[in-house]
Amino acid sequence: MKAMTTEEAASWCLSAGVKLTEEGWLYYSPSAEQRFFVTAPEEFRRIMRFARIMLSFRGEAAFSGGLIWLRRWNIGTPQFTKVGWQIIEDIRRAHGDPRSLELAPAQLFRDDEFSEMQALLMQVIGFGWVAEFIPSTSGFFVHFKDNRQVCFTSQSGESLDSLRTDFSEWNPTEDDPMVTRLMELERADTRVDG
Repeated sequence: MKAMTTEEAASWCLSAGVKLTEEGWLYYSPSAEQRFFVTAPEEFRRIMRFARIMLSFRGEAAFSGGLIWLRRWNIGTPQFTKVGWQIIEDIRRAHGDPRSLELAPAQLFRDDEFSEMQALLMQVIGFGWVAEFIPSTSGFFVHFKDNRQVCFTSQSGESLDSLRTDFSEWNPTEDDPMVTRLMELERADTRVDG
């Protein structure tokens, strides 16, 4: 395990074939990018399963490590969020890195750190933090939003279809459910006003 600064994480992403916008959001070439959304589970055991499926895409033997890049981890009340920060910073200290999340908000995992990566990914899902998960290989990345929406983005349609199948119990959709809901509310307001 290796904690990384924002600059180090951005450089690692570029070396892994993932580009960054000027605002720092990840993407593949627009012509190759494909995505779907699911809603993250809330129950602890389902969070464990969700994280494990994500990390073992194409089989656990194919796990090659990757990056978890925290973008916003101060979501929620301080009494609760501090617990998550403590867990992550304690995991880091146990592996010899005393830096805070503010100094190094990303964590790089080797191919022999499946359990460690699952433990950190569970915190991201459970606490509802905004974060990115980029496997070292596999040609996809995952963006976690603060509204429990999880966006899977892939370079290839084949990989995206496999991911969609793996996450079928979470009802994948092409459109961000929150954006769709906002559009529905806007249309309803227009009908009431008009």
